[in-house]
Order: sequence, then C-alpha cells, then structure tokens
Amino acid sequence: MQLLLSPTSPYARAVRIALMLKGLDSECTTQWVDAASDTPELVHANPMSRVPTLILDDGTALTETALIMQYLDRRVPHPPLLPSASANTEMALAGRALAMLDAALWIMNNRKYLGADANSNVLGERRLNTLKRTLEAFKSDPPRPVSKVIGMGQILLQVAIEYLEFRLPELNATETSGLGDWGKPLRKLEPFHLTEPH
Repeated sequence: MQLLLSPTSPYARAVRIALMLKGLDSECTTQWVDAASDTPELVHANPMSRVPTLILDDGTALTETALIMQYLDRRVPHPPLLPSASANTEMALAGRALAMLDAALWIMNNRKYLGADANSNVLGERRLNTLKRTLEAFKSDPPRPVSKVIGMGQILLQVAIEYLEFRLPELNATETSGLGDWGKPLRKLEPFHLTEPH
C-alpha cells in the first residue's frame, strides 16, 4: 500500500493513526504531496487531488478518510475501529468530527487564498458559529470514554480538536468542548505523538 498525504492534513493524520493502531504502518509507504499544486502522482491516483489517497497493492485508489478507515477495519478487524457494541455511536461521532474538519478547512482556505477578512460575511460567520456550537455541545453530551478499543469517531474527534487548536486557536477548542481530560488517553498514544502537526 502507498499513502499519498500532505504534512498538515488532519484527514491524512487520522488515516496514519488508524494504520499504526492496526499495525499496518510497516506495510504502507508514504508519499508527501502538495494537493494544492496538483502533484502529478496525486492527480493520477485521484483526479480530485485530495489527500489522503490510499493506493492498494492492486492499484485501486481509495479516497475519503472515513472510507479508507473502514477499509483498514475490514482488512484487519482487530482492534476494531467500529466496535459492534458502539458502531452507530462511532459513526455519528465520526460524522461530527469530519464536519468540524470540513468547516475548519473551509475557513483556513478562505483566509489563505482570499485574505484575513475572507470569512467576514454571512457564510463565514455561520461556519465559525457551527464550529463553536458543535464544540460547546460536547460539554453536555460528551463522547463515550476512551478505552482499550479506540473507535474511528474518537480518533477523528481528537484529530479535529488538535487541528482546531493548531489552525484556529481563537476557538479554544479543548476548553470550549470540555474534552481535555477525555482526550488525555489518546494524546498519550504513540500514533498521536508521531503524527502531531507542527
């Protein structure tokens, strides 16, 4: 397998963490690409030029973080990323975390390409408000505690919180969500340390 990724992509980080937790990282090479400049290898594998893209040994290119993580779960069922006892909860949590990442990336790309005031409009304010509202909702409705079986939703949520702290520190994601203590067991794991954004 080969994983095409960019250094600060939170989506790619989540897949890297899943690969390590599944013990598949030694079977997967990585190739750093620049999705914004349409790296030829990435465009060939994924015309949408999105990371991560996982190229399987038979040449099949898998895209989209949640789909890649589901593939990894099927390939190596234990430990499960979607534990049967909490699969629905994990999928719901994964959806919320991915939506947070999508909103954050939208805001960041607007700032990068359109300037610091690019989000000073109805849509930009709506994205920021949905992020704040989602973070605040975790205080009254926290995810299931982290245990020995780490779910896909838990991985994606912790990656989202750390990405927001990295790129949108004004949101104070950890404090606003009240998930500081919840995420401690995840932050202690080697896959989270090895993939920290810089």
